[in-house]
Amino acid sequence: MKIAKKAAVLAAGASVVLLSACGEEQLPEDVYKQSIEEMEQIDSVYFTHSDTLSAEQQTVSSFARGAVQYDEPLQAYIESNMNVIDVNEAVELDFRVNGDDVEVRENKEWEDHDTNADELQPLIKPTEDMRFFLEFEDEFLMKEEEEYYEVSFKGTDERHVSLVEKKLQSLGVIDGDGLGEEEQSSIQLDRIDMAAYINKDDMRLRGYDSRFTFTIELAGELQTFNETSSVRYDDYNEAEGDLETFIEEKIKEIQQEQMQAEEEEDNEE
Repeated sequence: MKIAKKAAVLAAGASVVLLSACGEEQLPEDVYKQSIEEMEQIDSVYFTHSDTLSAEQQTVSSFARGAVQYDEPLQAYIESNMNVIDVNEAVELDFRVNGDDVEVRENKEWEDHDTNADELQPLIKPTEDMRFFLEFEDEFLMKEEEEYYEVSFKGTDERHVSLVEKKLQSLGVIDGDGLGEEEQSSIQLDRIDMAAYINKDDMRLRGYDSRFTFTIELAGELQTFNETSSVRYDDYNEAEGDLETFIEEKIKEIQQEQMQAEEEEDNEE
């Protein structure tokens, strides 16, 4: 349960495709790294992040939405909702980031929180997740859709277990010292999948899906981890002013679009 709570922050199989742009061939890793460079240049972004983690016979699902401004000091506002299977009430937390300082709101009052802004990096800095897989960039695959590139990776071999160790560190399961030899040798890797969706027109990241499934012996107990994550980005350089107000307006916009879509469906019937 403790491990699962710490995690409250679709790979597509394809063949390698060499794409032509301005007469030059592009490799999957080149497209991927160009997107990292573009994402490092943005001033602000809106995101949604959904995650489901099964570990220690517990399943935790979480959803977060937020907005980030990358000026110094970095500003972020995040609304999160975490559900633990077999627990009736969801945990709803709002986070406010100002540089290295983090405040949390569970009911109505903002309070200082011992969470460091670095612990929220996977949420507020898309490039951190993208760099996670770069050690295997020569194994990336790519296919071309009408409006975006899909760069993917699939890990199933022993050489990919280094990603399992990095994942356990990101979940807070192990510290920076990493795994011991016995723990490393106990890893049974089922699959690691990643798919990044990159806009053709501006090379910005529009979304990111990943899945980790593996078993490892920790503290003498065999534990199975199964995590799926999905992140989507939108409104590049449009999150201005007070970010909480921006999110409120964004939610209203989404709800209005949903209502219009439902009305159109009813009219078609």
